[in-house]
Amino acid sequence: MSNSNLFGSPMVLPGIRPASPFGAAVKPSLRGRVLHSLKDLTARTFGPLFRDLRVRRTVLELSKLDDHMLRDIGLNRSSIVSRAQATEERLHGRSESMRI
Repeated sequence: MSNSNLFGSPMVLPGIRPASPFGAAVKPSLRGRVLHSLKDLTARTFGPLFRDLRVRRTVLELSKLDDHMLRDIGLNRSSIVSRAQATEERLHGRSESMRI
């Protein structure tokens, strides 16, 4: 027994294309596109600022430690800023302003 005997023949209406068996592609609504654009604009605008704030906060906290404690974690005073920037890049990726 074939599927057409069980379910009948597929009905195709004139002028209407049959839907894909995998589902139609969903086109984002205007509201969704606007929200996505605002999110992207906000990330591009404030992302570098937040990155700089995180690096400054890290440098400030590491600068409060004494030389013995810095040596215990493998740092010296001259490498605090570069290590904070490298850690920020490793954890959060490069900022949008640095991408080409």
